[in-house]
Amino acid sequence: MIHDESGAMRMTASLEQACLRRLTEDHPELAGKPIRVVSSGHQNVVVVVDETYVFRFPRTEDLSSLRLEQRLLPKLGEVLPVGIPQFEFASGPKEKPVYVGYPILRGKTLERSVLESFSDATQLRLAQGIAGFLSALHQFQDDELVQCTNRDRRACRAEWRRNWSGYYRAVEQIVFPRLHTRERTWIMEVFHAYLYPEEHFEFRPCLIHGDFKNDHILVNAQGRMTGVIDFGQLKIGDPSYDYHDLYLTYGEPFAELVYKLYTGPHDPTFLSRCKQFYTHIIRFSSLINSIQSGDKAKFERRLEWLRKMARGSEAER
Repeated sequence: MIHDESGAMRMTASLEQACLRRLTEDHPELAGKPIRVVSSGHQNVVVVVDETYVFRFPRTEDLSSLRLEQRLLPKLGEVLPVGIPQFEFASGPKEKPVYVGYPILRGKTLERSVLESFSDATQLRLAQGIAGFLSALHQFQDDELVQCTNRDRRACRAEWRRNWSGYYRAVEQIVFPRLHTRERTWIMEVFHAYLYPEEHFEFRPCLIHGDFKNDHILVNAQGRMTGVIDFGQLKIGDPSYDYHDLYLTYGEPFAELVYKLYTGPHDPTFLSRCKQFYTHIIRFSSLINSIQSGDKAKFERRLEWLRKMARGSEAER
C-alpha cells in the first residue's frame, strides 16, 4: 500500500515533537539546551542535545535489538579497540516513546571522499582499524551468546536463511507488481543463487553490527579511527554481512584489504556471498521503503539501478 506522503510527513513531525517533549519531561536539566533532530529515518529518530548527548528513539515496536544493546554495549566497550556508545539515559520500562541517550562520540564520518583524501599509509592504518574492530566484535563471546554461536550453530544458520527467505517474499509482494519480467527475473536469480547453495550457510554465527557503514565509522583529522556508532541492528548472524558497505562505499580493493587484515571467522564463500548478495540488500530495502512511503523520486532512482543490473545480467548470458 502506498502511504500518503503528506500524512507521513505529519506523522514524522508529530513523532519528533513527542520525542522532544519526552526528553524535557524526563530530564528537566536539558530544558533550554539547544536541541536538534539530526535524523528521522525508517528506524530511529535521532536527537542531539547541546552538542553533548545523542538520544535515539526507535520507531519499531520490537525492542529486542535495543535490549541487546543495553546488555552488551558495556561489555563490548571493554574489548573493542575504538569508542562505542555507552548509554547514560534510558526511558522507563513502560514509558513511550522509548529512548536511550549517550555522550556524543567525536569525529567525522568516513565517507569515501574522506578516505581518499588520506595518504596510502593512512588508508592502510584505517583498514587495520576497521579490521581490528570487526575481528574483535565477531569474536566477542559472553555466556548468553555461547549457546547460539558455539552449541547451536545449525539452528542459527537455519534462522538466518529463513529470515532472508521471508525478506524475498516481502520483495515479491511489495516490489514485483511494479516491475517488468526482466527485473523480476534478475531479483529471483540473485536470491536463488544465495539461498540454495548449502556452502553459503556454513559460516560461523557470531555477533555482528548489522548496520556497519560509512556514516557509522568515525575518524579524526589525522585519519585515526575513533569510534563506531548505531548498534541498533546488533544481532547474531553472518560475519560477511558486516562487509557489504565496505564494497559499496570504498570499492573492492579497500574492502578486500580489510578482509586480508581480518582475524575473525572465515569461510570459503565469505567474500562471494557479500559481493553477490549482501551488497544488493540496501537497494532492495530502498525499493520497499520508497513504495511504502510513496516516495516516487526515490523509487525511480532505485528502479533505474535495477534496470541497469538486469540489463547487464542479460547481456552476460
